[in-house]
Amino acid sequence: MTASGVKASEKNTNDLMEELNDGKVPIENYIQSNSDSFINIDLSNFWKELINKSGMTKTDIINKSDFSYVYFYDVINGRKIPSRDKIIRLALALGLSLDECQTALKFCGRSQLYPRIKRDSIIIHGINRKLSIYEVSDKLISLGEEDLK
Repeated sequence: MTASGVKASEKNTNDLMEELNDGKVPIENYIQSNSDSFINIDLSNFWKELINKSGMTKTDIINKSDFSYVYFYDVINGRKIPSRDKIIRLALALGLSLDECQTALKFCGRSQLYPRIKRDSIIIHGINRKLSIYEVSDKLISLGEEDLK
C-alpha cells in the first residue's frame, strides 16, 4: 500500500468514478468487481506508521501538538476521530508533508485543505514550510483568520 492508501494493482479513482457515472452496472456488481480498490484503513495503524516515520517521541508530539496525553492516545489508538483542526495540528507536530496531511484528513473523513480558501492557504503555507503550530496560529490570527482549535 502506498502513502495514499492505494495498492498499485487497484483501479485509479477516475476509472472508478467513470464506472459509477456510467450507470450501466448494478451497484452490487460494481462493488464486487472493485472490492480490491476500496480503502479500508485502520486509523490506529495509520497514525502509528506516521509517528514511527517521524522519528519523534510521543511526548514530543504531544507537546508540539498541544494535545493532552489522554486525547493523543485516544486518537492514535482509534478511539477518537479528531476534528479537522486537530488533524492539522497533529500534521504540523509530526512535520507531515502536505500530501500526508491531505491523506490524514481524507482518511478521517474531514475535508482536505483547499487553496482557494484563505485560511486553508495559510495552513498549507505553514505545512509546506514546516512551521510550528504556534507559528501557523500566529499567522492565521495576524491575517484575520480563526486560530487552530
